[in-house]
Amino acid sequence: MSDTKIIELKDVINGWAGNQISIRKEETGDIDQIRISLQKATFEQRDAADEYLGDHILFLHGTAYAAEEGISVELPAITYEIPIDGITDIRLDSDIVSFETSRAQYVVNKN
Repeated sequence: MSDTKIIELKDVINGWAGNQISIRKEETGDIDQIRISLQKATFEQRDAADEYLGDHILFLHGTAYAAEEGISVELPAITYEIPIDGITDIRLDSDIVSFETSRAQYVVNKN
């Protein structure tokens, strides 16, 4: 995992602060779609007590909404966590980023 690429990823997403973003996560055939009114993105490296969270986390701060049966449902947390252990294939563009982790594939769009 390249720390430089992770910082670039965080910086691109931070450039979208104040905008709506959408996140598409595909994990073992399950697809989740989340929308966030983004305030900021942060990165944290830690020793996780919970194996599911991992040691490297990208935090997306803001108000998040999940699409359930065509209805937008506000999520209770104001921070969306993306475990990025094993991150590969980071692709950055001005309005879209994509990457794979050891657990899932992500596409993040600025709306």
